[in-house]
Amino acid sequence: MRKSPMKVIALSIAAVSFLAACGSDSDSSSEEVTVDSAAPVTEDTAAAEEAASAADTSKGEIPEGGIEVAFNGDVAGWAGKSVGIANLAPVPGAERWSKPLQACIEANGGKVDFQDVGGDATKLPALLEGWAVAKVDAVFNIGIDMTGQDSLITKFNDAKTPVVTWGAGNPAGVVALDANQEEDGRIIGRYLIEKLGGEGDVVLVNAQNPALQSREAGLKEVLSASNIKLTVVGEAAGFSAEAAQKSVETALQANPAVKAVVGGFGSLGVGAATAVAAAKSEAIVVSMNGDPEEYAAIREGGAFTATVADGHEFGGEAACKIAAGMIAGEAAPGVAGKSILTTSVLVTADNVPAEGSAEGTARKFYQLP
Repeated sequence: MRKSPMKVIALSIAAVSFLAACGSDSDSSSEEVTVDSAAPVTEDTAAAEEAASAADTSKGEIPEGGIEVAFNGDVAGWAGKSVGIANLAPVPGAERWSKPLQACIEANGGKVDFQDVGGDATKLPALLEGWAVAKVDAVFNIGIDMTGQDSLITKFNDAKTPVVTWGAGNPAGVVALDANQEEDGRIIGRYLIEKLGGEGDVVLVNAQNPALQSREAGLKEVLSASNIKLTVVGEAAGFSAEAAQKSVETALQANPAVKAVVGGFGSLGVGAATAVAAAKSEAIVVSMNGDPEEYAAIREGGAFTATVADGHEFGGEAACKIAAGMIAGEAAPGVAGKSILTTSVLVTADNVPAEGSAEGTARKFYQLP
């Protein structure tokens, strides 16, 4: 199994791209290592144990090979500044990033022009052009694909106006923050192997979107090393809970022995849970994103048992600091051209946050080699 390569993008709703490679067909095996608890602990074994612990990505840690990125921009510098925020759609995955960002800027004296495009990515160029003319001090984009906006990005770069994005691609000239979607799939895959004892039939309900396909790739990679059989269902544009419910109902009718259903992101997991309950199936349901509706489903104590929470809220706060630092003359953080990724956390009944609260484990930010 690969240890570190991961790809990123974010969530989607139809044309929306913000929410959130098959495993090898060759034979794979796992080697069980037994440690003698009576053996003396040396510096080498202690270091090995520490490294293994640090690589537990289900607990908000950086994957092996990742390089941590730090930023400490003084947010007090927002006083008197103006910014433009382009938001993909009024959905939890986008608002979990945009609301902390906007609150940070306004609380420190900045003025925000917030524009929600309602899922219509064609509105982005006009927004960017308007902000370039208005000479805003920073631009933020949550989830709207930046492909084809090179000339406008260059205008902002020439004016030394930071452009910071989340789940909007990674063109030259922007600071691209994102969740590690492929690692999210790996985390859920490892959880399923543990819960199911490494065998059984599992259904993934998904849709056609780069972020969701990356999650699917990570899931397949991990499950390929087990005896779990994965079946993928769903409609290309089936991003709603209702679409997921129909797809899962059909899958359960075809195979009542399914042990688990995976939702490609929050709404799909919620729809899957409804289908499982209606079919009186004993399958568990898991998902990926960390939206309020997923936490509510976990708290209910039914089939929905786990989700992977991306660090959207922490990403919004980080974007506020990053842009403030750049306005003050600091260089963009990290290595230019590489996305800055947030770590994720596996959420179950043991650590699900209370109603109205986000998952609170502090996220780390990193880049891959």
